[in-house]
Amino acid sequence: MKKLFFIGLFFVISAFVFPQDKNYKTTALSFSFNGFNLSSYYGGVGGRHWISESTVLNASVGGLISEREYEETENLDNSLEKSKYLSIGIGMENHIMDSDNLSPYFSSRLSFGISDQYYRSVYGRSEQIDKSYSYNLDLGFGVEYWLIDRISLSGQHLFNIRYETGQRTVNNSNPETQDINGFGISFGTTSIMLSVYF
Repeated sequence: MKKLFFIGLFFVISAFVFPQDKNYKTTALSFSFNGFNLSSYYGGVGGRHWISESTVLNASVGGLISEREYEETENLDNSLEKSKYLSIGIGMENHIMDSDNLSPYFSSRLSFGISDQYYRSVYGRSEQIDKSYSYNLDLGFGVEYWLIDRISLSGQHLFNIRYETGQRTVNNSNPETQDINGFGISFGTTSIMLSVYF
């Protein structure tokens, strides 16, 4: 508990006492920030890179692989669930420099996701396979503030448009394939991000 208190105190004091006239606009490893917990950056691992005094590129890669098997019993066959997911995203931030330590920006981002899910039922060995592709466009705004010359916090709000396409195949006594189509709009994704520059 003391450790968390001192880390929090460091960030608060840094924000008011240590702002620098010079900050490092280079490459950063970035994380989402929730209280004292660091989490994934846009659902994976990624970072940011300044390519000019006002433009930042960000990129992330995320994914998962999971498998769950249900053992056979007297009345049920064994069953299986498998999931794979991969997402890749790249974005751009256009910064408006108000001062050396505070930088409002507009953000745009494109991301692509591939999902593959497999399910084998406990009844009659029927199988279901879902394969889908998602395309996302995020637009929004944020503010980056340097706590010290190599560490910054960013707060941003993004609006999202999403399109999904794919197929579902059901293999049983009468195999069939369905097309998958989806669309969505989200008006609120707010996040705080911690960037460590090197």
